[in-house]
Amino acid sequence: MSERTIRVTGKVLYALSHSHVKPKFRILYTVKDVEASKNELLARAVADSKTKAEVLTKAAGVSLGEIQSIDYSWEEVNFSVSPIDKMVVAGAPSEETFDMDIEPDDIGVTDTVMVVWKIY
Repeated sequence: MSERTIRVTGKVLYALSHSHVKPKFRILYTVKDVEASKNELLARAVADSKTKAEVLTKAAGVSLGEIQSIDYSWEEVNFSVSPIDKMVVAGAPSEETFDMDIEPDDIGVTDTVMVVWKIY
């Protein structure tokens, strides 16, 4: 978020806090390309399953074969984060704008893929 955007947002919040209304709002960040992010998440999940399968087969003294099946639940993954969740603007500071820290955090997501491997 640019410094200008933060200043403008602060001015808007200041104006709202001095009005007779008590608005509720939230700020929400998301990724630029949700589909690409979903695909990367799936690719990493399958790669992680292979790494873990290799560790397990080595520990068991067997060899990892080809993939027998892949099961993916196709659940909706939420690629967003809200630094201020349903904030109520009330009670204003004496300055002309709010000093805000609304930089987005990293978006943490998980998904599950079950891969069944043939072992020898």
